[in-house]
Amino acid sequence: MRLKSLALVVLLALAPFSSLAQEAKGLGDWSVVGAQVNTGKAYEDVQVGWPNVNFGYTFSMGKSSDLGIRFGLLYGLGGTTLTQFGLGLWAPIRFQLVRGSGFNMLLHVDPGVQLYFGSSTCNFYYCGTTSNTIFGFQAPVGIVGGFPVARNVEVGFGLDLNMALNVTTPVTFVIGPWAGPYVEYHLDNPNLALGLNTRFGVAIPTSSGSSALFAFQVQAFVGYRLF
Repeated sequence: MRLKSLALVVLLALAPFSSLAQEAKGLGDWSVVGAQVNTGKAYEDVQVGWPNVNFGYTFSMGKSSDLGIRFGLLYGLGGTTLTQFGLGLWAPIRFQLVRGSGFNMLLHVDPGVQLYFGSSTCNFYYCGTTSNTIFGFQAPVGIVGGFPVARNVEVGFGLDLNMALNVTTPVTFVIGPWAGPYVEYHLDNPNLALGLNTRFGVAIPTSSGSSALFAFQVQAFVGYRLF
């Protein structure tokens, strides 16, 4: 009898920990920079840091893909340490490749356009004493892999291949591999996402006399699930 009473006390003491262990890990059915596509209501987000500040709206396209529209205020030229101000507009498309309890992965493509206003300083497209406005197209592709480490928390990494085509003089194609970690955390009420996203790599222009430059992205972000 005494043994049964002791066992009951132990079970009652462990009950809260058992319920916590049974809670699902990860971000649920959406992420801003993580490895889950949005399969529910749309969300808005703001990402602030280098090389831009951008504002996004993302909605579900089904169980395995989503589509967004983003507007950016640019100031880091192609992610390099060179500064030139401009505007960007792009439409990220994400596809879920793997969805599991211990690992998630998605593929993203971010087609869009970018416009950098005239500058009298040198950049990796152009160097001279007169201003040069840069207009071009971008189409980065990449994968994001995430590890759900706790309820509402995911850490992971991204591997991107950035590609951009400048169609103003001189016509230049820029390519660059990037990689870096991220962390994303969700609050339940209000339905917010917070975190940090990073990538580090190079920008390699094809224009004559140019050379590869260090390029990076470090951005804090906040997202809000609508309705």
